[in-house]
Amino acid sequence: MAREKDIISGITIEDLQEQHRPIAESIGMESFIKLVREFGGSAIYIPQMREVTKMRVYRMIRDEFDGTNIKKLASKYDVSESTVYNVVREQIQSGVHKHPMIPGQMSIADMLQSGE
Repeated sequence: MAREKDIISGITIEDLQEQHRPIAESIGMESFIKLVREFGGSAIYIPQMREVTKMRVYRMIRDEFDGTNIKKLASKYDVSESTVYNVVREQIQSGVHKHPMIPGQMSIADMLQSGE
């Protein structure tokens, strides 16, 4: 019987079954073969782009948070204000953000602790 390596070395998209061709066309034959070797026979989930970029967006929100710009960040990154708050909660509670607050100004953390 022919060795797998010999068979695979000359395989083209036209050699694939119809349902596998779009994947190979999208990522290329070499990557398709790697994918088959790694995950062949398993069901895999391909996430949406928003899920792939989620942690990077959260890091960017944390980096840009200045203590006053929750609404701006929510709009810029197309997330809810509560999402921005959840992402920066630790920064708010610890008082660590890029711009110090105006003396006497209450933070969101102060408001939450006081029950307002």
